[in-house]
Amino acid sequence: MAVLMDPDEDPEDTLRAHRSREKTFIFDTVFDEHASQEDVYRATTQHLVEGVVSGYNATVFAYGPSGAGKTYTMLGMDAEPGVYLRTLSDLFRAIEMRGSTDWGVSMSYLEIYNEVIRDLLNPSSGFLDLREDSRGSIQIAGLTEVSTSNAQEIMHLLTKGNRQRTQEPTAANKTSSRSHAVLQVTVRQRSRGSDLAEGVRVGKLFMVDLAGSERASQHLQHLEQLLTPQGAR
Repeated sequence: MAVLMDPDEDPEDTLRAHRSREKTFIFDTVFDEHASQEDVYRATTQHLVEGVVSGYNATVFAYGPSGAGKTYTMLGMDAEPGVYLRTLSDLFRAIEMRGSTDWGVSMSYLEIYNEVIRDLLNPSSGFLDLREDSRGSIQIAGLTEVSTSNAQEIMHLLTKGNRQRTQEPTAANKTSSRSHAVLQVTVRQRSRGSDLAEGVRVGKLFMVDLAGSERASQHLQHLEQLLTPQGAR
């Protein structure tokens, strides 16, 4: 638990006796400067993999001010991969351990900047529209979805797509990402029961590298529309 006090608050001010500006924040886990990418992944994200493979949806956010290390935490570097690669590697490993069931994995990668949506896998497609289908689900018209068979292939596409993200220099970071980047990985499991009836189970994993929190309110409405109706939790 972290408690922030207002140093200018006057305890003798009777008019504000019941309106203290004290703020309390509770965290599940706190990491110091010695924590590794592996430490962060194991404590925050690893436990979600089994749920996605079992047909549940999950979302991971990296949130904070410009220069805090959000993109480094999510994408990482070759010598110290981030949450993306570690999650995807465990995801494909979990699929392999499930045996002979027919699996399919696909991905899309987009950014939201200034209330517009761009396909980072196909940036030449221009701005994309959010649309609601007949079942009430929100879809992005024209978004590229690529089938893939291993984590390294997805990371190659992510690295390529990340170069297309909108950047602006800030006081904290000369190449600051000014957009929300949303990676969606969809896992489809097709199986047959004893009566030969075919069943399909779908789990979706959203991993979101948010823009600097200084301008968060400009984009959150589109982000909420994109994630919430599809059952992400």
